[in-house]
Amino acid sequence: MTKKLRYGLIGCGGCGENKHLASYKRFPNDVELAAVFDVDPGRAKAVAERHQIPKVCSSYMELLADPTIDLVSIATPNVMHAPIAIAALKAGKHVHIEKPIAMNAREAQAIVNAKNRARRKVMVALNNRFTEASQYARRYVEEGHLGEIYHARCGWRRRLGCNMYGTWFADKNLSGGGPLIDLGVHFFDLTLHLLGFPAPVAVSGACYDKLAHPSKADKHMKSVMMGRDKAAGKHDVEDFAAGFVKLETGVSVAFEFSWGSYVEKDMSYLELLGSRGGLRLHDGSLKMFSEAAGALVDVTPQVKNTTGWGENETRHFIDCIRQNKEPLAPPEEAVKMMQIIDAIYASSKSGREVRIRSRA
Repeated sequence: MTKKLRYGLIGCGGCGENKHLASYKRFPNDVELAAVFDVDPGRAKAVAERHQIPKVCSSYMELLADPTIDLVSIATPNVMHAPIAIAALKAGKHVHIEKPIAMNAREAQAIVNAKNRARRKVMVALNNRFTEASQYARRYVEEGHLGEIYHARCGWRRRLGCNMYGTWFADKNLSGGGPLIDLGVHFFDLTLHLLGFPAPVAVSGACYDKLAHPSKADKHMKSVMMGRDKAAGKHDVEDFAAGFVKLETGVSVAFEFSWGSYVEKDMSYLELLGSRGGLRLHDGSLKMFSEAAGALVDVTPQVKNTTGWGENETRHFIDCIRQNKEPLAPPEEAVKMMQIIDAIYASSKSGREVRIRSRA
C-alpha cells in the first residue's frame, strides 16, 4: 500500500478550511490530515477539533519543522504567501498555494527559484482551471475549432460585493490590491490558460476607488454599496479596474473587474474571438459560436461542473505528487500573471502604457 501524504494547513480561515482542508479530507486513502496553524490560536484549535486533526502548531515554522509532513496548503493573507512558500520549500514540503501566488512578480519569481532548488511541487490554487467546462474549452481551442484567436475579453463584476472594510483584503500592505488581484487573477489566468499562456508585452490599465472614496459631491450620500462603516478598518485599494493587454502572439485582451459597481447583476465572463469561431464562458456556462452549411450556429456542449470548490484541483495535485507530474497551474505561469497585475497598477498610476520585458 502506498504511504499516505501527511498534510498541514497554514491559514484556517474560510478558504483554508472550506476549500483546502475540506477537499483534501475527501481523499482519506491518499491524505492524512496531520497539523494546522493560524495566527488566531482559537480558530486553529476549533478547526482541528472539527476535523479530528491531532496537532495544532504555535507557528508556521513549527509546522514546517515536522519532518513527517509532506504537503502544505497556504491560505493566508497575500503578504505571507511568498515567505511561507519559500520556507516550506526549504523544509522539503510540496506547496499548494492560494491565489494570487504572491504580492507581485518579484516575489512570484522567488517562489519559482525556491521550487527549482528544492525539487518539490508547487501549484497555485486556481480552481477555475479545473472545472469540466474550462477543461472542455481548452480542448476545443487546442483542436483548432476557433481558428486563429485574435482577441479576448474577460471580467468579473459584482454589484454589491465591496464589503471589504475591516478585512485584510482592503489593506494594500496585506493584499497587494483590490478586485484586480483578488478576482482578476481568476479570469485573467483562465483566459491566458486557454490561449497557451503567451507572455504579456504591453498593458494599459485604469483603477478607480470611486465607491470607497467618493468625491466631495457624493459624500453626503448614505450608500449601501460598501457594506461596512468606514470606521471599521482601512481601505486603500481599488474597487474597479479595467484596461487592455497585448500578448506576444498579437492577441489583445480587454478586461474589467470590480468588487462593487452600479450594474444590473453580478457577472463573470470570458470570451475568445477567432477566425473560425468564438467561445463564451458566462457564469460557468459554456457556449460556442460558428457557422455551418451556410448559416450561423450556436453550440452548447453538454458539460456540467460536478465537483465542489477545489475538489478537482486537489485531486490533480495529489496525482502530481504521486506520479511526479507537472501541475496544471504551475508557478512559472503565475509569474507572467503577476507581471500583468504589476503593470496594470503601474499604468493606472502613471496614466501611460507600460511595456513588460521578458524574464527569459
